[in-house]
Amino acid sequence: MLHIHCGDSSAGTLRQSGMPGEVTVWCDPVVQGPTPAGLSGEAWHRLRAGYLAITAARLTAADVARRLQAEDDALARAPEHDEVVLWFDACLFDQSILICLLDRLSRLPLDKTRLSLICIGDFPGFARFRGLGELHPEQLASLFPTRQPVTPEQIALARRAWEAWTAPEPTALAALARAETAPLPYLGEALARRLEQFPSTTNGLDRLEQEALEAIAEGHDGPFSLFRAVDEREARPFIGDTMLWGLLEELASDETPLVTIDGPGPLPRFDDPPVSLEQWRFSLTPAGRAVLAGREDRIRLNGIDRWVGGVHLAGRGPIWR
Repeated sequence: MLHIHCGDSSAGTLRQSGMPGEVTVWCDPVVQGPTPAGLSGEAWHRLRAGYLAITAARLTAADVARRLQAEDDALARAPEHDEVVLWFDACLFDQSILICLLDRLSRLPLDKTRLSLICIGDFPGFARFRGLGELHPEQLASLFPTRQPVTPEQIALARRAWEAWTAPEPTALAALARAETAPLPYLGEALARRLEQFPSTTNGLDRLEQEALEAIAEGHDGPFSLFRAVDEREARPFIGDTMLWGLLEELASDETPLVTIDGPGPLPRFDDPPVSLEQWRFSLTPAGRAVLAGREDRIRLNGIDRWVGGVHLAGRGPIWR
């Protein structure tokens, strides 16, 4: 039996539970960076590793590519198991990886392998459930008997969703977000949230950027306070702290900065050793306040060069919003 998780935390917890079977992690964060259609294998690893290495402090693109290859190698061995269990929750991070993996697994010879899914949006005792990583070993293991066989309808929907996710235009994604997605009950909500990561027609900010600037304007000028404030604005939180730090550093390094960061150096990356985050403080620049108020537009001020899945947003002129 093979258990597939999209996070090291929940995978480690399942190992502690004594659950039989091999536990592996497939956690390429496809919610971030370029995921254009038509790439696979080495070309995919090279593109993704190049992007993800930028967000790291010590890992090189070669290091990241080796991890991506190892994750794909483990996935390719799925037909060797009598059952493959996918462990996911309802947030955008998990749902994006889920559709990617279902698309990939559907192309493997799994005629002798049972493919099962555990996917939850809440858990008893949690007023605001943030994901599988919150659960203790006994709690996580209690979900195993609830697993359900992956159906052809779920496979078909996931493949359609992944095709839309990687498309060069967001029109198919927008149509799917409005469509019936009952076979994967959390997918429609996740896709709607994904579309909010395109720049706003009002001020050029995506939703995360808007939330961060709003929180700073409210006085959340320290990392812990700011992260909590942004987290609380999300119905289903899907970002980690270093993703937020990267966003803030981009806003601070723009041609016309929207944020000022005071601290001893760059904010920590995901592979940095632990440091005291209280050394850093955030504030809005005059341009940041103007953009937040809708008097200015971030794209007009600074342009953009960013991938949202398969869509490349570039320049200062007309872009997808």
